[in-house]
Amino acid sequence: MVKNRIIISEIFNPAYNLGLEEYLIETGDNILYLWQNDNTIVIGRNQNPYKECNIKKIKEDKVNLVRRRSGGGAVYHDMGNLNFTIISKKHKNNIEENFDLVNRALSYENIKSVFNGRNDLHVDNKKISGNAFFEDEDIFCHHGTMLIDVDMNRLGKYLTASKLKLESKGIDSVKSRVVNLIDIEPNINVEKIIQGFIKAYKEKINNSDIDIEYFDKEKIENNPDIMEKVNRYSSWDWVFGESPKSNMYFEEKFDWGIIDLELDVESGFIKNAKIYTDSIINDNFDELSENLKNIKLKKENLIEKIEETIKDEKIKKDLIKKVNNF
Repeated sequence: MVKNRIIISEIFNPAYNLGLEEYLIETGDNILYLWQNDNTIVIGRNQNPYKECNIKKIKEDKVNLVRRRSGGGAVYHDMGNLNFTIISKKHKNNIEENFDLVNRALSYENIKSVFNGRNDLHVDNKKISGNAFFEDEDIFCHHGTMLIDVDMNRLGKYLTASKLKLESKGIDSVKSRVVNLIDIEPNINVEKIIQGFIKAYKEKINNSDIDIEYFDKEKIENNPDIMEKVNRYSSWDWVFGESPKSNMYFEEKFDWGIIDLELDVESGFIKNAKIYTDSIINDNFDELSENLKNIKLKKENLIEKIEETIKDEKIKKDLIKKVNNF
């Protein structure tokens, strides 16, 4: 029987929190999961950490770096940020219903937020929340950040914005696009936003008596299923993987996101391929990378693999057009 649950993590390690999130998705329950990471960069499933982040400064300052399962862009977390995850059965109105819940949670503190139509929430044309989504069989997972009192100087220090992304938005820095809720409502804090989420979720499921479950480090480490996932999120292979020596490269911005294609070509054959993107559409980018390996570098071969692999018609059309313009 599917249950409605509210879960709060009491630890601030990103690998633990992402491992717990993945475990909760597998339960099949409807869940509001609230969590915080301290001093952390989280990159999207298909992003290149060497491009998105200042790796040297991250290592020097002992910042956590992890990769999540969902698409989208890189984000900085500290204790002035609240992460929320909404897990539910998949249906056509998941995204709209979830953003309604988030907006309601903020409305209790007199904050009027709006969905920008892609993956952000804005207040007065400034971003307060970045969101990403993915599906696992019949489960829909929506997770996002909430900038409450984040150290913006550190945010700009560790994240390296794509020139294409900046030029397309007509802005000069990572920091200029975002705002903390505390700058909008000075009396706001993380605990008030947590209580707002809890209240909004209880109203949504029409159950004011639902118990809140807490997960601490001991509870997670005593669960082998969660720890298997924690160890994967902590691994170098998951975070960095193998970056090919690229002697052919392009970066392009489409309305669904920015994509980088790196090809290692030897004797006319593609020996290695890597695709990085901040697209929130979780198409078969990893599979396409694999399918490009060991084929002859010819337009028709690339187009054939794109047609075979990519499911989203808009992405497929844009990539084929780009290849034809090589």
